Amino acid sequence: MKRLVFCIALALGILLVSGCGTMTGEGRNSSGSGSSGTSGGSSTVQAEDYILEVFNQTNAFRTGNEAYYWNEDNTTKTNLVGRLGTLTLDADLCRAAQIRAREIVENWSHTRPDGRRCFTVLSDLSISYRGCGENIAAGNASGEATFNQWKEDDEDYDGQGHRRNMLGDFTKIGIARAYDPSATYRYYWVMILTK
Repeated sequence: MKRLVFCIALALGILLVSGCGTMTGEGRNSSGSGSSGTSGGSSTVQAEDYILEVFNQTNAFRTGNEAYYWNEDNTTKTNLVGRLGTLTLDADLCRAAQIRAREIVENWSHTRPDGRRCFTVLSDLSISYRGCGENIAAGNASGEATFNQWKEDDEDYDGQGHRRNMLGDFTKIGIARAYDPSATYRYYWVMILTK
């Protein structure tokens, strides 16, 4: 399940991050824009609209008529229509995704700046899992554009790693977006999926 595919290119810089986190009674997170509570296991998640946009589109994709991907032969498809459930937006995974979003501005890779694999962020935060996947993207401010980037409609098997991750055997999702106005692509996104 650890299919890793790169999206764009390397960028360096300092960034500002917003995303989703645990609801604390303060109402909104530090960016102050709209929020909505979504069940995330035992914790409630507060998420920015652009995070909810990716979350909702991912679940609609998993449960809709486009839930398929090309097989390695590029002539047959694996059809998952009607076979996948929705994901839960998880506060801990959102925190992990925020850390990774900061990191990919510094080091555009599924390898962390310290040389460890991307999934070590989960053990750093004591998040247990049986399987996981990571999608990274850059260049789009909107959740819809980023989701479509990961959906990879016009790609063959080799180009659909993000799509396969979103259609994987996962139950939880964390999403974050980092913004650095001085970086090449300015907007950097991470999706982490686990079961």
